Amino acid sequence: MERIKKRLSFNRKSAFAEPVKLRKRKSKLYSQEDANSQYEKGFLGVNLSFVLFTVTFRLVNCCLVKTSFVPDEYWQSLEVAHNMVFKYGYLTWEWTEGLRSYSYPLFFASIYKILHLLNKDTVELLIWGPRLAQALLAALSDIKLYSLVKKLENENIAKLVYFSQLCSWFTWYCCTRTLVNTMETVLTTVALYYYPFQGSKAQNSSKYLALVALAVVMRPTAVIVWLPLVSYHFWQEDTKLNLVLHHAMPVGLLTLGISTLVDRVFSGKWILVQLNFLKINVLQNVAVFYGSHPWYWYLTQGFPVVLGTHLPFFIHGSMLAPKRYRILLAAVIWTVLVYRYVLKHSTDQHQTF
Repeated sequence: MERIKKRLSFNRKSAFAEPVKLRKRKSKLYSQEDANSQYEKGFLGVNLSFVLFTVTFRLVNCCLVKTSFVPDEYWQSLEVAHNMVFKYGYLTWEWTEGLRSYSYPLFFASIYKILHLLNKDTVELLIWGPRLAQALLAALSDIKLYSLVKKLENENIAKLVYFSQLCSWFTWYCCTRTLVNTMETVLTTVALYYYPFQGSKAQNSSKYLALVALAVVMRPTAVIVWLPLVSYHFWQEDTKLNLVLHHAMPVGLLTLGISTLVDRVFSGKWILVQLNFLKINVLQNVAVFYGSHPWYWYLTQGFPVVLGTHLPFFIHGSMLAPKRYRILLAAVIWTVLVYRYVLKHSTDQHQTF
């Protein structure tokens, strides 16, 4: 009896000595997973041809837009950057009063400094260098928007959103201009890519909070857009104390500290730009000197003009938006209503697109 048991156990071990090789099925499911994994390994999360097309599109966009939109695309960026590097150039009263941060002009000043060190600081390069750099940032924004929708939904919907982005007349008109508004748009789009939407897999609080902090430092009104989004993240976060102590506070203090140091170096004095912006533009109503608008301006002109032909599709999509994307719709409505309230009840009646 013992011999039979030993023989059976020996045969059982030998039967499973070799691993069983399973044949991989060639189904659509496996093909889609392989495609997605290949997609994620590409440059910036997409394949190289997609990146090259987007960059080329925005460079052509930059070359074809030859008009002037608002004075701020020079007086709040290029003229300031030129003064930072070459030590001459006119600075408006906003800079002498500490109303604007040098963080955004520093980006263009870096380009000017490199051209100067290479002895290539010709007039043509000083004009086109910053605009081409802004066009590359606009292309990055387009790519990140596509990647965001593909991550949250699928590739087909991402292509439709990408196509809509390229067809936006206002984006075409403004995205390559050296405006702090365009930089804020880029930072907001990239920050949304890292934002922890409900049900999304990739979540990195420090990355998106750093981009939000940078946007607010460059343009303080960016806090209006991000207030509902950050509040929603805090509300749904399980470890709220960890979010505040290990992500929000370190990122916020570091960004504000670096920005204050940059302003100290180039202005020659310690200033808190964000506080000055609130005091002069809102409380003292100095901005109304540049023009005022009625309280319904954002509802009848600002918002519809920016959306253009996308307006009916936006209204239709808002009614069909899934629950996890309603926070984006809430952020849009909140922003429009806040600016409407400011125009109606506040002293600051000067607004821009």
